[in-house]
Amino acid sequence: MKSIIILFALVCLISCKDQEKTAESNSLESSDEEINTKPDSAHNSQNSLDWDGVYEGVLPCGDCEGIETSIQLKKNLDYVLSQHYMGRDDTEENNFNETGKFEWNKQGNTVSLGKRKKLYFQVSENYLLQVFKDESKVMGDSAVKYRLTKTNKL
Repeated sequence: MKSIIILFALVCLISCKDQEKTAESNSLESSDEEINTKPDSAHNSQNSLDWDGVYEGVLPCGDCEGIETSIQLKKNLDYVLSQHYMGRDDTEENNFNETGKFEWNKQGNTVSLGKRKKLYFQVSENYLLQVFKDESKVMGDSAVKYRLTKTNKL
């Protein structure tokens, strides 16, 4: 009788070990799936978005009512920048037009443009968000004031 009990205990012990291994392998498989569902770092604004087009809006200005801004980004990396300082005299200094080549950052999510003054914009779905040189953003309620919306006027 003792041998039957010992045999039964061994069978139970072995079957419990198999269940632990199965549960452990299932958790490893699910963690592998989680790793594979992380965003692919090869996808960025430059190669994933339809970013070429015209973006318009009014950017904040320290000593005027705002800067009416229009930026056209082209697939060949050309840009056209137009800015009008609102509330100022209608002189050449207050109406600015420029063309040139823009550049993407290494991550492919921010463009820089401008010969007279370097401007930086994070490229998102249907809008540009003006950022600082270090690519940090204006935070809080005023962040929306630094946004140019895509108009698709070409």
